[in-house]
Amino acid sequence: MDSLGASAFVLTFLLGGTILIGLFVIVVLFRARSLGISRWFLAALLFFLILHLDTFLLFTTEIIKQYPNLLGLSYPTLFLLGPSYFLFVKSFNTKRFTFNRVDMLHTLPFIIAFIEQFIYLMQPTAAKVNTINYYYKNIPDGNVTFIEWLSANLFIILFFIYVVVSLKLIKLKFNGNKSVLNRISWTLIVLCVFYMIFQTGFLITGVSAITTEIVLASLMAITILLLSYSVVDIKDVFSKNKTKYETSPLNKSEQILINEKLTHAVAVEKMYLKTNLKIKDLSVAIDVPSHHISQVLSEHMNISFYDFINSYRIEEAKQLFKKGTASKLSIQAIGEECGFGNKTSFYRAFKKFTNETPNSYFSKITKEL
Repeated sequence: MDSLGASAFVLTFLLGGTILIGLFVIVVLFRARSLGISRWFLAALLFFLILHLDTFLLFTTEIIKQYPNLLGLSYPTLFLLGPSYFLFVKSFNTKRFTFNRVDMLHTLPFIIAFIEQFIYLMQPTAAKVNTINYYYKNIPDGNVTFIEWLSANLFIILFFIYVVVSLKLIKLKFNGNKSVLNRISWTLIVLCVFYMIFQTGFLITGVSAITTEIVLASLMAITILLLSYSVVDIKDVFSKNKTKYETSPLNKSEQILINEKLTHAVAVEKMYLKTNLKIKDLSVAIDVPSHHISQVLSEHMNISFYDFINSYRIEEAKQLFKKGTASKLSIQAIGEECGFGNKTSFYRAFKKFTNETPNSYFSKITKEL
């Protein structure tokens, strides 16, 4: 068995195992009703990725030679990858989500690809067999036009655009605090970038088509495995947020009242300035049980207790920077003034809420003043 054959053999097991894991995660998503409608979009994304992996498997195992009519059957679904992820993020943690006319426009590339592929599928079986045989024997000469390159990368380019837009939506919708969504987004961005790099390199250098399939299939399989891990993480996060307070006796008016007390104690009385402030301290101050405070923060503000407190601390620090306090006090001292117990926690929180370090932020403010 030559090295290429050995690689294809190993890849077959990798793809088969990945497909089984992906299908298992999809079943988990179907059963996770606490995820709401967003689980269907995420399941669709995984399913379309698995379909693409199936296509790679058909070629690496040469099964496609026995069933030529399967050639390109799943290709149009690649144009649903981007819309699926975007709609997943859009519906994430949303109690009521409905399609509108603008959302339907996301299916337009899929419809165009479907019509094009349908016309191709109407060709005689013999024509498809010739295409498959050409695929296995063909070694590109490296002379690739822009149209050929665009045709090979169009779906992944659209997917990349959708993921980038989704990443911005996460920042706006969740104030950048959904680390699981950020992790998934960056995983997909890395997939898109490397997919385009490899695809472009193979087209230009003239690598054989089967070698291209092996590398791209491996990349896709690793992505599905990483995505599956994140999906399980999302399920756990949603389960905690959605089912934890189902039996809570708090009604809406009581939650609004607690929200007002909470905001007054933190924003007006500035309890966030107290170092090592705990939820129990806040509970005593406003005479509300700790678990009720957690519920209000989770359901009304979609934020944890420490992120809620640290958001005020960071705003306080930013005001001190603007007043030029950093020229009189050290960065660590400013963090302590704002309620942080140590330099590390201050730097970590500041970076999380501003995407900058305290030093870089102060330098920028100093130039503006």
